Amino acid sequence: MKTISPFKEKALLEKEIIAFVNKFKSTLANQATRMSDFFEMSCFNHIVTFYENNDYTASIENLQVGKYRYKCFTSGVQSNFSHFKVTKNIEGKDYIFEIQHNLAVQSSHHIEIFTTPDISIIKKDSVNETIEYYDTKRRFCFVENKDLMTFCEVKQFNPFPELLFNFIGVVNELRKDILTNTAKKENPIHIAPSLMISGKPNKQAKRIKEEFEKRYCLNIIFDIFHSGTATFSRRNVNGLKQTGTVSSK
Repeated sequence: MKTISPFKEKALLEKEIIAFVNKFKSTLANQATRMSDFFEMSCFNHIVTFYENNDYTASIENLQVGKYRYKCFTSGVQSNFSHFKVTKNIEGKDYIFEIQHNLAVQSSHHIEIFTTPDISIIKKDSVNETIEYYDTKRRFCFVENKDLMTFCEVKQFNPFPELLFNFIGVVNELRKDILTNTAKKENPIHIAPSLMISGKPNKQAKRIKEEFEKRYCLNIIFDIFHSGTATFSRRNVNGLKQTGTVSSK
């Protein structure tokens, strides 16, 4: 049987990303060169769509020279890149969050340990900056763990067992309450920690996904290249788990 590639035409992805940014009456500052950059940008847009389809209002923040600039690397000062703000009004009160790209997040176990998920949803205005993290006094941008709502990891591969196990390690470091099934159900809602993978699973990967999603409140989403638009559509978005416990509705 021929293996289905986890890749998609770069030109097609770029066209979709440009159209998404244009929807918000902005243009793209395209500094991306790698296929993985375009894939991350596309997945970032799917997460924005998740919030839109859960009745948040999304807006672009921090344009760079009038254009939207994605942060496609873990290095760099966060204020030099754009991000999305998502707002939901409940009974007259606005709940405001930011969707950030490649922002370091403080461990849920130790205040001086950080890791950088691909996409983070954080409380508004909670990005911090310090020159004390590196020996070189280079600026380091991060968010404290208490201000992290949820996160997503993006992988451009055909899924394999070790990739799925590694994701659980990141969940443990950033949201240990997920693994103990004591995570608070947020109001308004947030997507549960999610692993977004470009390729199609084999039998073993499917089995691991089913077990992890039964055991923990998280999402493992396969075949994003070909099913992402449908998965994050208004019709299907409720099929994704939201933050809380496994039994949360």
